[in-house]
Amino acid sequence: MEMYVDEVERIAAEGSGLHFDAMHANIQQLEEFNIDELVWKMKQDVPHLWEMLGAALLTREARRMGPAELDDRTSEDDDDIYYDTLEGCDIRQGEPTGGSVRQHAVATIKKVVIISMLVQNTNQKANYLQCMLGIFLQSAHTPQKVVETLARMGLSISVTSINSAILSLSRESSRTIKSLGHTMLAAYAYDNFDVDLKTSDQRVEKSNDTLKHLTSGLLFPLQHGTSLDDLRCSHFLWERSVHNIYAPRLAEERMGRTYRDLLELHPENHSGASTSRRLRFKDILGELELVEAIPVTKTPIIAARAMEFVNSTVSGNIQSITGLLAQAGIHDPKDKDDVEMPDISNYVVLFVLFHGDLGTAERVHAILQRRALEDSPWNRCQYVVFVPGLFHLKMAAADALWRALIHPMAARHDNTSLMHDVGILRPKETGIYQSKPGFRHMHQLITYSGVCRRLDCWRTEVTNFDPRLTTLEALDIASRIAHKYVATNAIERVRRKPGSQHDMQFENALVINKYMLLYEELTHAMNTSDIGRVELCIIAWILVFKATGKHKYAAYMTEFLLNVHFVYPVGLWRAVHYSMLVNPSGQRGKFRGVDWCVELNNLFIKVINGGKFSNHTIPRIILESPLVQVYRNLHGVFQKHFLHNHVTTRRQEADMSLTFKELCTYFEKDQPHKMQTGRSSKWCMDDLIDVGHTLMEKMEGELGQDGVEEDGESFLTLEDVAVELGL
Repeated sequence: MEMYVDEVERIAAEGSGLHFDAMHANIQQLEEFNIDELVWKMKQDVPHLWEMLGAALLTREARRMGPAELDDRTSEDDDDIYYDTLEGCDIRQGEPTGGSVRQHAVATIKKVVIISMLVQNTNQKANYLQCMLGIFLQSAHTPQKVVETLARMGLSISVTSINSAILSLSRESSRTIKSLGHTMLAAYAYDNFDVDLKTSDQRVEKSNDTLKHLTSGLLFPLQHGTSLDDLRCSHFLWERSVHNIYAPRLAEERMGRTYRDLLELHPENHSGASTSRRLRFKDILGELELVEAIPVTKTPIIAARAMEFVNSTVSGNIQSITGLLAQAGIHDPKDKDDVEMPDISNYVVLFVLFHGDLGTAERVHAILQRRALEDSPWNRCQYVVFVPGLFHLKMAAADALWRALIHPMAARHDNTSLMHDVGILRPKETGIYQSKPGFRHMHQLITYSGVCRRLDCWRTEVTNFDPRLTTLEALDIASRIAHKYVATNAIERVRRKPGSQHDMQFENALVINKYMLLYEELTHAMNTSDIGRVELCIIAWILVFKATGKHKYAAYMTEFLLNVHFVYPVGLWRAVHYSMLVNPSGQRGKFRGVDWCVELNNLFIKVINGGKFSNHTIPRIILESPLVQVYRNLHGVFQKHFLHNHVTTRRQEADMSLTFKELCTYFEKDQPHKMQTGRSSKWCMDDLIDVGHTLMEKMEGELGQDGVEEDGESFLTLEDVAVELGL
């Protein structure tokens, strides 16, 4: 017995590596938590106790069974999961059977927990595992009663100690934000979010006031070679600003520039090729040709502390902007007390601002107008550069297609209409699509219906071909399909003919294919960081927005592109260009819009902190808001080391083969892609790009003054954000 006591006292002593100061907890300690290291240390320092616990935890059944009998009770698939999870844990030395791996893995965890309880009982400061588990419980929103119970059992630290650890982590996050802000090479993003904090204590004066409005923010470093010299252009931009009434040069580069100038961006370089780059591939069946790509680099994204500002007003946006800069350690140069604070006077700060209807963009525009007469760059907010969020642009594109293809009553009658596809793909949700579907509904409809329509184009085109096609023959047919079954300018000439000489439903199908492919191209370009192709898509979508009544979106995106390409100096152009998409994972094909990252952060804040009772308060939300990503990473660490093998955030991909087959069967019956001269329709869909061109020529420079109002703000759900991940 004395031998076991001596071993426990030795490993509990200071310097053993098991002491953890909750008041000085840091993020690196959480990220480096590794149960394998605890296993190794305990086997070295308490070998006799380790062996005794191992023998005690081995079940009587396991003692009787041989390795072969244990192995019979397992499946090979489970072995793979455990081997992948353990990742070289020393309990797998030799070639153990699947059954022994599982038993030893669970027994090893239990031994670590038991020894940690004994060690903490000997020395309260030797609480490494308890601190880690306590912070994990807090991140999982475990009720206080459970935490206190586990603390009494020696499995966790107390609630008070957990709160001290959270305060320490929050302070470290603030220091990280300030350190990044002082480099002046950071971009900022912010958005409002609402949290419903229900309370059991209803008061007369605030009986229904449970919805709280806050503002969240993110910071990320400007990468890809951006330097301070690239951002040292605040005075340059002010001299060319339309808000500067004393400007000696009123944006000479910008004056006279219109949407037509955008059509000259990224000109084609055929290099002997006979097709557009939209149809060219690097290799046979290879990746789509890149126009201009952002290098694949992991983007560190840091969550700022949530702020109790309501940015639905101009003053609220001013508070949000200055509040974010204050967290980054940047204040008015005239009032600075911090000798380390950089002078922002001649720099620009990139703010990625967004709302579903670009409401934030309008309010920032109003800020710059109202503050134009101030005497200092800080008071004029001269440092702010507006960069629209591309995820909301994609949402606007999906909404524009709903307005054009589903919303008109006449567009729903034909069997070849998109609404007919809804009846096959989502028969119980036709009412949702007829009224006002969210982004997820439209994104899935465009994706699924688009796949089936393209399959039907192939079926129609290869009917008379030998099914044993060579690769080159298949590519030739694909090229023909792209030209034959997608609307071009020639469709207007066809429609001028008498009704008996053309097929209206066939023509509508070609127009639908065109805009579904344009949406797919935008999605692909964003995911693969082809920012040049994204801009080409935006130029086309500007016309679609104009044609579908989204005039403010069209105007602001036009203004943004004109400023980026014809006003901003080269350094700022590059900084803005390469910061419109970020890559949180560092993986190819996993780029995201900055606004998507903010929305995901907001949703996690609401999931973690939205609720009721005393532990859901505004101060608590603000305190823990910078730790959302830290909590998510900690969950991954615990799931890995405690063998949560069946926990995943990714659902199994839905098997749509039967649904696609049924929809393709209807296409085969209704023949949307086969010309049937004289076939009529109650709806003749105009080519939106042609309509947009006409409106842009008539109303160049106007913001939503053509009699059609923008819709209200689009509210995102968890499904809207998750659909980007394929969940």
